[in-house]
Amino acid sequence: MRTDDLIDALAANAGPAPGGRPGGRLGLLAGLGGVAALIGVLVWLKVRPDLMEVMRGGFFWLKAAYTAALALAGYLAIEQLSRPTGSARRGLVLGLIVLSGFVLVGLVQFGMAQDPMALLRGQSWTRCSLNILALGAPTTLAGLWVVRGLAPTRPVLAGFATGALAGGVAATVYGLHCAESTFVFVGVWYSLGVLACGALGAVLGRWALRW
Repeated sequence: MRTDDLIDALAANAGPAPGGRPGGRLGLLAGLGGVAALIGVLVWLKVRPDLMEVMRGGFFWLKAAYTAALALAGYLAIEQLSRPTGSARRGLVLGLIVLSGFVLVGLVQFGMAQDPMALLRGQSWTRCSLNILALGAPTTLAGLWVVRGLAPTRPVLAGFATGALAGGVAATVYGLHCAESTFVFVGVWYSLGVLACGALGAVLGRWALRW
């Protein structure tokens, strides 16, 4: 058999490339992750009692938009990294812009405050990031299993993006419980919670996403 004939025969019997269309799977992952985090808040942390009142204010939605944008950045990155030739550039650029912008405003607020450390500590600085990590960890693990069935070629970066997606979703839902309302607090402790999920995904992804 000639080489060309062998290649044609192998191509004819080949199945679809691994991964297919990852967007739908990742979107479902984000939705289920949001539900899981919501259950965690309702059962474990509890919704803040003044939720209906604070939802009329602007910062509640600004905080949610910030964390949702971080989740979107993770989604854009892993949606591309799930493909063999995909680039995380769009997601990374969006994440850096959103993170830098929010932190910059937080630094201005920190510098103008009479008691800046009170803004930084708030009432829950010792547990905020850990709570977000706890809410986002199950979705991070599930996300690695989903991405493993696709076609990532950079396991560490893909794992980080998966964790960032899960962490952003978890942080958004966590806002239903958390009463903190300053750029300083959210820019530091919420961001660290999302990054912690990303770090968890990167560490586990190095092993779990390796071909």
